[in-house]
Amino acid sequence: MTTNAFSPQTGATAGKTVKVTANNTPTSVAGTVDSTGLEGAVLRIYNAGTVLVFVRSSSEAQASIAATAADIPLAAGASILIQNPQPAGKTGVAVLSSTTTSCDVYFTPGVGGAS
Repeated sequence: MTTNAFSPQTGATAGKTVKVTANNTPTSVAGTVDSTGLEGAVLRIYNAGTVLVFVRSSSEAQASIAATAADIPLAAGASILIQNPQPAGKTGVAVLSSTTTSCDVYFTPGVGGAS
């Protein structure tokens, strides 16, 4: 088995990581990861919060996407790699806190991971 390290993608002047803060309501909060021109085939998602969150990614526009408790659960302090559904464009992302605690969740487009 070959393992390739995750490599984050960057733009001409800055990185492409996007922070979405799950609110304490809790209701879904959406954002957009822009991988235009990067070929960011993978998204690294990191939950910097203290509670479980649910995350969703989609090729849908940001206004159309909402996370629910049926989406990908991500434990506090954990990160995962998933396939980017829009690897050379704009990916809609959404986060939902599992409690009434706000959490910052970071989405980073890149390439690599285990294969």
